[in-house]
Amino acid sequence: MITAKPKPILIVTVLLIMLALLSTTSTLTSRLGFARRPVTANGAGGNFQAGNNAAGGNAQGGNNATGGGNFQGGNNPAGGGGNFAGRGGFNTFTIFRTLGLNGQFIGYFNLGTTILGILLALLSAFGVWRQKRWGLNLAMIMAIVFLIGAVPAVFSFGGRNVNLLRESITILSILASIPILVYGILPSIRDLVS
Repeated sequence: MITAKPKPILIVTVLLIMLALLSTTSTLTSRLGFARRPVTANGAGGNFQAGNNAAGGNAQGGNNATGGGNFQGGNNPAGGGGNFAGRGGFNTFTIFRTLGLNGQFIGYFNLGTTILGILLALLSAFGVWRQKRWGLNLAMIMAIVFLIGAVPAVFSFGGRNVNLLRESITILSILASIPILVYGILPSIRDLVS
């Protein structure tokens, strides 16, 4: 005899699968170039430029950032080259660069962590479906991880360069993560899992 699953278990399972699908969609669209946010604004030369009138070098940001070098950022860091100059000194680019790793490794690392997150979300959905406590605990952890990854993207206003696909995926991730946390905390739901 097949017994029906409790409604909260179904909801959490569906939301976890939705998070995995949203993450997959986000990864595929950004890899194919559909959801890439333009990062250059009035810039000349180099890659990963942001801000206004950023000239030369790689991964430069801020307003009126001039000069050569790599990983420069901040407002008006005028003049010469050098590495890690300006305000933007602590980020994944600088950490990997300090370790001697290139930008291609950063892409592979980000892709690997995304795939790991998708697999863990699906594993937690399976655990919740089987009504296991470890599944619900993993679901709550995954919901927190997805929230930490999605909330900053909501508050980074892109001005004219708003990407509706990226923003809608971010908002849907937040809307799926919050109920998972609420259901995971409720004692009546925790009593459904063993």
